[in-house]
Amino acid sequence: MELANWISILMALIAVATAVVTYAVFRSATDPTVIVYAQPDLQRQSIINLIVENIGRGAAHGVYFQPSRPLPTNAFSINIPKDMPDQMQSGPIACGIPFLAPGQRLSITWGQYGGLYKYLGDEAIRIDTFCYRAHSKSLFSKKLKASSTLDIRMFETSESAEHGYGPNLVKELKAINLTLKSIDRQLQKRLQAPLV
Repeated sequence: MELANWISILMALIAVATAVVTYAVFRSATDPTVIVYAQPDLQRQSIINLIVENIGRGAAHGVYFQPSRPLPTNAFSINIPKDMPDQMQSGPIACGIPFLAPGQRLSITWGQYGGLYKYLGDEAIRIDTFCYRAHSKSLFSKKLKASSTLDIRMFETSESAEHGYGPNLVKELKAINLTLKSIDRQLQKRLQAPLV
C-alpha cells in the first residue's frame, strides 16, 4: 500500500474520532441530569427539604428513583424521637416524575434533624435517578443515570439561621416602634409648650 493510502485511512479515522467526540460533547451538554439533595428551608426554621432538580440542559422524561433503602417521610422532631418516622410511600421520589424541565426543581418538606437522624442514622442513602431524554421515543432510547447521596449528618452542627418572614417582621416592628416613639416625643413637646 502506498503512503497516500495510509494517510487517507489515517485521516478517515481522525474524522470518525472527531465526530464521535463532538457527538459525545453535544449529548453531555444537552442531556438532562436529575439529582436529589437535602437543603434547609430558609422560610421555615429547622425544616429540611428534599430537593429534586434537573441540573442538565435537556428536559427529562419518565424520571424514576432507586434509593439504596427506603426514605423517611414527615420526620418532624428537633430532638431524636422515640418513635421511628414512616417510610415514604407517595410523592415524586416514590412514584416518579413524568417530565422535568431543564432547571426545574421540586421541593418536598422532608422533616427536621432529629426525626431524620432517627430514621437514617449514620448511614447515608444513595439514590440512583433514571430518566430519558424528553423526545427520545425510539426503541433504542438511552436510559440516563445520575447518583446522589443523602447524609443527614451534614446538618448536625449547622444552625438554623433565621431567614424569611420572622426577621423581616422583627425589623419592621422595630422601625414602627421608633416611629411611634418619635411621634410620642413630638406630642409630649406640644403638650408641654405654653398655649399662646
